[in-house]
Amino acid sequence: MPVTRHRSVEEVPEPERAGSALQRLATACAASSLSEAFRHTRPAPRGVRRFGSVEEDDAHRQAWESGRDDPTTSDGPAGPAPLG
Repeated sequence: MPVTRHRSVEEVPEPERAGSALQRLATACAASSLSEAFRHTRPAPRGVRRFGSVEEDDAHRQAWESGRDDPTTSDGPAGPAPLG
């Protein structure tokens, strides 16, 4: 995208906008739906983990992404079991 320089604010052209309020609403809804698709459904585990190999790291990541229990700990993806 080329850089365009202007001497004053009056020279800057207005940005293109959707024609109607309904089109702007549709654009906002589409952006909201798209953002929901990229959101995680559960929080990532806290802290830093060290793995002895790339394979062990990959197995841990695949287990976490599929929702299975964490193969490197007994806690699992939801954390330790509640007391009592």
